[in-house]
Amino acid sequence: MKLISLIVLSLFLAGGLSAQNDATSKQALKKEKKAKRDSILNSEYQLTKNMIDSMDFVLEANYLANQVGYRVPVTSNLNFIMVDSLRAVLQTGRSSGMGYNGVGGVTAEGTISNWKVKSIGKNKSFVITMTVMSSIGIYDVFIDVSPSGKATARLSGLWPGELVWDGYLVPIEQTRVYKGRSI
Repeated sequence: MKLISLIVLSLFLAGGLSAQNDATSKQALKKEKKAKRDSILNSEYQLTKNMIDSMDFVLEANYLANQVGYRVPVTSNLNFIMVDSLRAVLQTGRSSGMGYNGVGGVTAEGTISNWKVKSIGKNKSFVITMTVMSSIGIYDVFIDVSPSGKATARLSGLWPGELVWDGYLVPIEQTRVYKGRSI
């Protein structure tokens, strides 16, 4: 009887130690996952910050929208905003039909002025404002960028209305956009 009591007692103690080890390993696993996620987020943030600081990126749009929120899925290699130093390209297009630019839309290429970048503290996002002066007009562009590179750009010109590009920032070296003819 004493032997059975001793065995049962040792099993309870071993089970308690095992539960503590499981809790400790779960906590360690959670910490490891959090550290890995933070590392990925930090590297995405650094890439985004470097692209913006060097004025060397392309916003490849997955959606275009107007001022009332009507969203249309689009081809990202034809619908983009490219910033290359002091030059910018604003392009819309579609894979079917011909447009002014040869890709079913409009391409405005011009110089950038009034470039301003504001970093939003705690969540590490950015707000970019710039004016693009092209041969077909002067456009104010406002770009909201998350730390991961997700971006929404709002373009307004001298006429009423607004066009919105929604997509991701990509380094110019890695983009596969097709630029149509500028007007």
